[in-house]
Amino acid sequence: MASCVEMEKGDIFVCETCGLELQVTKPCACIAGKEVSCTVPLQCCGKDMKKK
Repeated sequence: MASCVEMEKGDIFVCETCGLELQVTKPCACIAGKEVSCTVPLQCCGKDMKKK
């Protein structure tokens, strides 16, 4: 599962179903465990995207 708090600049995530690739150009400012941090996984085609 790709969560934005774990993503770093330059990381590439791919959808194993359709082949869509996304590259992180600016990382999220959230801090894991904080009340306002992102909790929804990066998804495409109804499945979690995987780090390439």
